[in-house]
Amino acid sequence: MKSDRCQNNCCQKGSCSMSAFVEAVYPVEKRNDGMLLQDRGQARACSLPEIASLVELARIGSMTTEEAILAADPDSIGSILREAEPFSTKDKDLAAPKCLLEWCDNVRELEILAEDAAYLPQQAEGMAGLLLMSEADWLAGGHLKELFEEWTLQYADDRPGGQQCPDMTLRERLLYRWKGHLETVLHHLDDGVLSVALVTGIDRLRGHAREAESLSDLRDIQLEALFRAVLACERQGLAHKLEILVPYPTCTEEWNFAHDLIERVAEETYCYQRRVVSCSIGALVEVDIDVRLAADLAKGADLIVMDSSENAHTWSQNVSGRIETLARQIRKSNSRLSLRVSGLRNTADLPAIYRAGIEGIGAASNLIPAFRLAAAQFELNRKARKQEKAY
Repeated sequence: MKSDRCQNNCCQKGSCSMSAFVEAVYPVEKRNDGMLLQDRGQARACSLPEIASLVELARIGSMTTEEAILAADPDSIGSILREAEPFSTKDKDLAAPKCLLEWCDNVRELEILAEDAAYLPQQAEGMAGLLLMSEADWLAGGHLKELFEEWTLQYADDRPGGQQCPDMTLRERLLYRWKGHLETVLHHLDDGVLSVALVTGIDRLRGHAREAESLSDLRDIQLEALFRAVLACERQGLAHKLEILVPYPTCTEEWNFAHDLIERVAEETYCYQRRVVSCSIGALVEVDIDVRLAADLAKGADLIVMDSSENAHTWSQNVSGRIETLARQIRKSNSRLSLRVSGLRNTADLPAIYRAGIEGIGAASNLIPAFRLAAAQFELNRKARKQEKAY
């Protein structure tokens, strides 16, 4: 649709004269007429040259950064960002899509965290941190697989004379390997948030007589490795905010037991150094959790994360309404609690997030650019509507 010469100018030089696309989307005579771009029924920028044109116009003052944000297409920004990667320069003049997303981060209040990643990917720039690392999957398939399986066999051995007490040498090896892995993740995060859910179990020990014992020991190892990794990074000048989530508690007793375990391991690991590490304890709950249980959990939690990953790609009205109801009841129980939703897959669900007063969301890392842009657009539109009502 655009000539090769225009595309090369936009991508390599970061500048381009006002294109036919921008003339259609943003006529000069309509600037600051009080009408939102998308309300005019015009197409949004959905290619690299078009994004480059918008960014250049904002840089030279022909349009505001807010207007450039509103003129871009969230569904295309992820692929545009990947397309622009080869044209990124080493100086301060960022590639146009990255520049646009940085403007989005400056106007957006909603926290956006990546999830389902063992290591932080490059496309997750601009997010608030990493949410819900799949450590059980990593243990079962990562570079600790053999060591983890060897540790697991201690509890699975039912033979007469089988080992009843865990091997402390094996435990220490697993602990320090796990710590090293977590340090790597934290270094990728710089000073961001890390939300980690306690492991939920070991597949080969499901229904085993020592299942509860093995899970308690594994969580103990996980927590100590996590705390030691955070402390090591703090000594290197990286101050992370750590959030530990109790996964899917079925009753307040289960929550209290896990909460006490976290507090005990933290005290034993940090001792007098605990004050230098910021740690919050919360619950990871399913969207269909009993409302009364959710309200009870909120009384003693610092945060609650609602897991929406089991729902359809786009939420139904029932799911949206359920999340809003849960959020309302949780807020009644603890108004200071931080509230997030994980497992988002479609930017079309953002209106329900904002109606519910959710403070942060988690999505797959490849979807982060779309949510960064769509959330900024939503907040700019909301601000514009409020200003219109004020007049």
